[in-house]
Amino acid sequence: MAKEQSATDASTGTTDDDDVRCVVCDHRITHRAYRIEMSGAHEHTFVNPGGVVNHIGCYAAAPGCIQNGDPQQAFSWFPGWSWQIVSCGRCRTHLGWIYRCAGEQFHGLIVAALHD
Repeated sequence: MAKEQSATDASTGTTDDDDVRCVVCDHRITHRAYRIEMSGAHEHTFVNPGGVVNHIGCYAAAPGCIQNGDPQQAFSWFPGWSWQIVSCGRCRTHLGWIYRCAGEQFHGLIVAALHD
């Protein structure tokens, strides 16, 4: 699959290397500027009820993702936050979760599923 071109800054003519992309298809998922801290850190490692270890990074937005399934409350890694699975908007690879609480939201994205 051909690599999607990076966005170009109209004022400088330079490409934007701060895109965070799907490791499978290179689709733009988010941007480094959207990195945030939740519970005191950007990155977290959690184990789900099935024993699968997930290392995630937190982002305020991930416009390249699509949401799958219904929001869930059980087994949230962030107490009080519901979660919903998110996938790459192009190839549908599972990339992580969107978390919501009291009108706020953020994405927890699997570090190994992304490259920047």
